[in-house]
Amino acid sequence: MDTQQIMMKKGYDSQIVFEDLLKRFNLTNKYPIHFLVDEDRNKEFLATVRKDNPFPNVLSLVLASLRKKGINRLFAEEKVLQTPVVAAVLTLSDVLATDIASLRHADTSKAEIFTDVSYAGMQAIRLYIADYKDKEFRKARYNSAVRVDNALNGSFYKYETKDHRFVSFHVYYQSQQEKLVKALKLKKESKKFSFISTPFDRKYLAKVMKNYTAQELEDLAFDCGACGCVIRSREEWESTEVGKAVKDMPLIRFEEKGKTELPKWGSDLSSGPLTGIKVLDLTHIIAGPACSRILAEYGADVLLVRRGKFMDQEQAMLELDGWAGKDSIQLDLNIEADLKRMKELIKEADVITYSYQNGCFDKFGLSADEIQKINPNVIFANLNCFSDTVWKDRPGWAPCAEDITGLSVRNGSMEQPVNLNGVPLDYIPGFILALGTLKAIKEKLETGKTMRVTTSLTRGAMYLHECTDICSKKYEGSLSTDIINSDAGKKFGYIRTYVKDNCIGEVGFPTPATYNTLFTDKTSNMTFHDARKGFKGEE
Repeated sequence: MDTQQIMMKKGYDSQIVFEDLLKRFNLTNKYPIHFLVDEDRNKEFLATVRKDNPFPNVLSLVLASLRKKGINRLFAEEKVLQTPVVAAVLTLSDVLATDIASLRHADTSKAEIFTDVSYAGMQAIRLYIADYKDKEFRKARYNSAVRVDNALNGSFYKYETKDHRFVSFHVYYQSQQEKLVKALKLKKESKKFSFISTPFDRKYLAKVMKNYTAQELEDLAFDCGACGCVIRSREEWESTEVGKAVKDMPLIRFEEKGKTELPKWGSDLSSGPLTGIKVLDLTHIIAGPACSRILAEYGADVLLVRRGKFMDQEQAMLELDGWAGKDSIQLDLNIEADLKRMKELIKEADVITYSYQNGCFDKFGLSADEIQKINPNVIFANLNCFSDTVWKDRPGWAPCAEDITGLSVRNGSMEQPVNLNGVPLDYIPGFILALGTLKAIKEKLETGKTMRVTTSLTRGAMYLHECTDICSKKYEGSLSTDIINSDAGKKFGYIRTYVKDNCIGEVGFPTPATYNTLFTDKTSNMTFHDARKGFKGEE
């Protein structure tokens, strides 16, 4: 198939996945929805590969290469569907946001939703696309990129074991990498694994791994508090106790936690359908922040909790995209006054998003159940790696979820597993959590019910398997959407949307994939500021 045929197929698959989502959540669509497939997008995207490249010197070439490779894959056939899944999930999120606007007394009779399929695919490679001007922040991201990109990065490097299986390690925090290096009794210090030494380190690690079976290495990685896994096929994963449990779970779990009077959020929608709704953001890295970023784009007042400044985050390279639309408050929960302030903010919040390792906040008296006691009316949206299984307390990362659930094998082979384009197992579960959170907000407005919303990286991985299966068969149902081939009015103007009013100056964020005639301007909701004292009304 040529590029246009491939993209038309992705547009059609987006329609099918959208209809499947409606059925999964017992929802109906009453708005005109158009999936846009524009044949000019390929050239437009490729023309930006070298432009607005924030990395210095040789790393600018590395980033340009990653951008080009990622964009080329956007316009190629996908063995594991990603683009149609993003397009469908974000479209249904827009439907729910419109429903929320209607419940808040907006006239939605002329609402019309456009989803650009190419821009939807781009959402899974957002971290490659962004641009930023601040010199100090460029340096911070450069250092972060160099530290993470080493021979222990399981996104890129897999190792054969004594029993001729393959393993991958996922230790993107320095503390996790140090634990793994110690557990493996490596002769080289953790901090000395670098981008420059990767060719030599890979040879060294390849010899070390031959001393272990794959299962021994998986157990060793998790037991020491790091993260690593046997690379499994889908069938192997689904035959494990954890795999069976994850497969049997709904894509999003909704648990009713109480019922009160309908919320008094008013009819002010000046920033979008979520105007005035307070979201306390307890997330980090990519997946969790991707959820709360979507809520921010729809106008929610999102307050992100951090121990230090944005600039000082160890994973600044991966964190940037998730800052869009948020304010940040700096709290160290080991300090009594800061812990007290956190509990005050929990009481104020309408929604809490959480994506740290399960149990991470328990020592502060802030488990999910304890948070619900502090604020019985708060919607609690939770994302982890292994869902509510016997592995629920284990750390996990998106590439690990790909490797352990069979996606890497399906995308490549058992002998040569290949991770997906970008980090879709971060972004897609994050978007799924946003979808669930929007549904919970709608439920709150309709009935007063307070919901706990749960999904996971591995459940998101299974969903990609399921969508790929669905779209490989002949579809017999009706479609409530259509496909168009022209972006009349240039609703999607450029691959990046530039936002100036940020704590690190001007930033070019990847442009959102959906356009709604009811709320056309998301740009004003995408600024971010550090060192705040509370939600916007308290500043």
